[in-house]
Amino acid sequence: MQVLFLGAESLGARSMATVVLTAERTVLIDPGVALAPKRGGLPPHPLEAEAAERVRAAVLGWLPRATDVVVTHFHGDHMPLADADPFQIPLAAFTPPERCRVWVPGESGQSGRSRGRRRAFAKALGRALPADEGEDDGVIACAGPFPHGGGSGPVMIVAVQEGNECFVHASDTQLLSPEAVAKILTWRPTVVFTSGPPLYLPSLTWEEADRARAHAARIASTARTLVIDHHPLRSVEGRQWAEDAGGISAAAYMGIPPRLLEARRLELWEHSPADRY
Repeated sequence: MQVLFLGAESLGARSMATVVLTAERTVLIDPGVALAPKRGGLPPHPLEAEAAERVRAAVLGWLPRATDVVVTHFHGDHMPLADADPFQIPLAAFTPPERCRVWVPGESGQSGRSRGRRRAFAKALGRALPADEGEDDGVIACAGPFPHGGGSGPVMIVAVQEGNECFVHASDTQLLSPEAVAKILTWRPTVVFTSGPPLYLPSLTWEEADRARAHAARIASTARTLVIDHHPLRSVEGRQWAEDAGGISAAAYMGIPPRLLEARRLELWEHSPADRY
C-alpha cells in the first residue's frame, strides 16, 4: 500500500486530499481544496493561491485513474463544488471514470447546505449515491456518522485495507470524538491521517485541546504512523502541538519541508515576496 497526501495545511492550503494505492485500487479521498478568504483581515497570499492550484491539479490529475472516490463530508475543502470559488475545485471539472465507485455519507444529520451539495454532486455525476456509512467491500470500509469538531455536522471515517496494512482517513473529527477514536482503533491501523483541534479559534477550550491530545496519544500508541494536519496547522504553534501529541504533518510524511502559509499570512504580506516559504 502507498499513501500520497495531495493537500494539507502543511502543504500550503486547506485540504485533506489523499490517494491510497493498493495492488488493484486507486482510492481518492476528500478531493477538495480551499483557502480562508479573510484570515486576519487579509486575502490569500499569492503563495497560498499557488499551493491551492497545485492541490487542484494533483486531484484532477489522479481522478482519471481512480477506481474509488470517497467524500467524508460536504465541506468545500473536502469536495468539488458547483459554486466553487477561484481556489476550489469546480464540480464541472470533476468527472470520475465511468466504473469508479463513489462513496459518500448519507443525508441524515446533514445541514441544508450539505444536503444541497450532496444532491448537486449526485446530479453532476449522473448517478444515485446511497449512504455508505457501514459499508465494507473488503478493501474500503466506511463508518459513521461521527461529529465534526465544532458542531459542523456529521463526518464519515474511511479505512483502506490490504494485507497487514490499514490506512485510516479520519477527516474533521478533530480528535475530539471518543467514539471515532474507538472505531479507528478497531481497524488496527498502520497509518492514520486526522485533523486535530482548531488551535487558532478562541472558541476551542482547554478541555477540548487536552482531550484531543489524549486521543492522539491513544492512536499513536497503536498505529505505526499518526499524521495530524488540517485545523491545527492553521496556526504556527499547531505543528509543535501535533508533534507533542505523537503525530507528524502530512508534509513530513511526504518527506518535504512544511509550508504553513495560512498561519503566516500576515508575515507573507508584510515581506512579499516571501519565497523562503
